Amino acid sequence: MVSADTSASEGTRGYVSRLRSQQAADTRDRVVRAAADLFAERGYAGTTLPEIGRRAGVSTETVQNHGPKVELLRAAIAIVSFGAGPGAAVADTELGRQLMSATSATEAAHSSAEVLAAVNERSHGVWMAFSEASRNDEVLTAQLRRLTEEIAEQTRIALEQWRSQGWLRDDLPVAELVRRAGAIGSVELWDRVVRVEGQTPEAYRELIAGLLLDGLTVRTEADEFPAPEWSQRP
Repeated sequence: MVSADTSASEGTRGYVSRLRSQQAADTRDRVVRAAADLFAERGYAGTTLPEIGRRAGVSTETVQNHGPKVELLRAAIAIVSFGAGPGAAVADTELGRQLMSATSATEAAHSSAEVLAAVNERSHGVWMAFSEASRNDEVLTAQLRRLTEEIAEQTRIALEQWRSQGWLRDDLPVAELVRRAGAIGSVELWDRVVRVEGQTPEAYRELIAGLLLDGLTVRTEADEFPAPEWSQRP
């Protein structure tokens, strides 16, 4: 028979363990978000672990405990995009569930455009820092390629759902459709349209929805997608 004192002691230990786990998770979140801000502001080379620690309000040693700088970079992109850890299933996130809730090809394209606009706006700075830093760093190039492959796999999962609904064109292999979707949804396209060309986020979303429909889906009369007004302006 377990005594009341023993039960109370076990309950206290369990509470303390959960509290420590939550504190550790909160600390990691602060470290990764601080890293994301600094990478976006100063680039990869211009960001140091002590600076991340100061921004997060923790010691440099604590930052080091959460991985080398390249791992913080990957974690930063993950947390500012879909709000999940590196390699986590997009379908398990709030934005991922939004992607999976469409009931027509047009709705799926517009929903995808909304999600991509939100993700690319948030991750733009840190992603471009990652891309730029990888130009002369083989380790970062390998990490960027690995991340791109993970994104492609998540894209394939989403497109397989489109195929199951009969929305996905069948005259091209899935690998080619994944490649097209990756180019359409890339941060680089967001950078060109919104930052360089100065288009509005609404214009970007309409462009992406149209490209997804034209490039990936089987079109029906119900899915006719007129050109947005902004694209017809002189």
